[in-house]
Amino acid sequence: MSSKDLLETFKEIKHYLTLVPGVFWLVLFLFVPLAVMGIFSFWEMTEYKLIPAWTLENYVAIVTRRHGLYIKLLLKSLGMSVAATIASIGMAYPIAYYISRYAGKYKYLWINTILAPYMISWVITLFGWRTILSYGGLINFLLMKIGLISEPIKWLWNNWGAVIFVLAIDWAPWLVLPIFVSLEKIDESLLEAARDLGASPIQTFLTVTLPLSIPGLLLAVFFILIPTFGEFVAPRIAGGSSGAMYGMAIEDAFSRMADWPFGSAMAFLLLTLSVVIAFILIRRVGLETLMEAL
Repeated sequence: MSSKDLLETFKEIKHYLTLVPGVFWLVLFLFVPLAVMGIFSFWEMTEYKLIPAWTLENYVAIVTRRHGLYIKLLLKSLGMSVAATIASIGMAYPIAYYISRYAGKYKYLWINTILAPYMISWVITLFGWRTILSYGGLINFLLMKIGLISEPIKWLWNNWGAVIFVLAIDWAPWLVLPIFVSLEKIDESLLEAARDLGASPIQTFLTVTLPLSIPGLLLAVFFILIPTFGEFVAPRIAGGSSGAMYGMAIEDAFSRMADWPFGSAMAFLLLTLSVVIAFILIRRVGLETLMEAL
């Protein structure tokens, strides 16, 4: 082998060596915990001790335990996540569209202004909304003060609608960014061509702008649908009994019930469904197209 070939080989090896630290931390803090949890999901818990029984009973129990409560909770959580996703995109898209088309040189100032208030803890944000929407909160106080209601409204908080609202309102600002990037990549000449051919503003939006911004929309779905599917903080604070989600059940299995194998099985089922959703979205639009929306 010539010295030139040795040099090329060394450069190639050096290139792969730069990946070692990242791969190491990824394996240590992601794949190893997942592997441990996957093993636990086939074990049993007896008198607070893990027993390596290697059984599928924990997965069966998700469907059968408490008359199918957990599988119903899983489906309910998926529906709430879809609703939060639709609501978030419904709020984020008009904002992103306005910034992209009309903000001019202040575009990125608008983006930073929208994101800035959300650079604080998610829990603090939740408690902030609690002081506004709860039974004794600001909204009820003001409505009673001006005489529109005689007693506080109960349905503003501690229900599934409150959970969807706080999830949507918290995620919407973050979805502005991928949608904005997708809109910015649309060639202005296409919009001008549509107008020259007699298309109205609505027709131009529906036939040109919206289809070309779909990668950003799907990336926004990635951002919110999968994380909110396993949410447990928002339901715990804002949901009450009717707003419970599957993530709360997983947390309870590990903490209150101290049933790690059952909790691991529930978590793995959630992970599997999340991977399936991600795979469907990738197949729908293509990984390369999604990455272009970043």
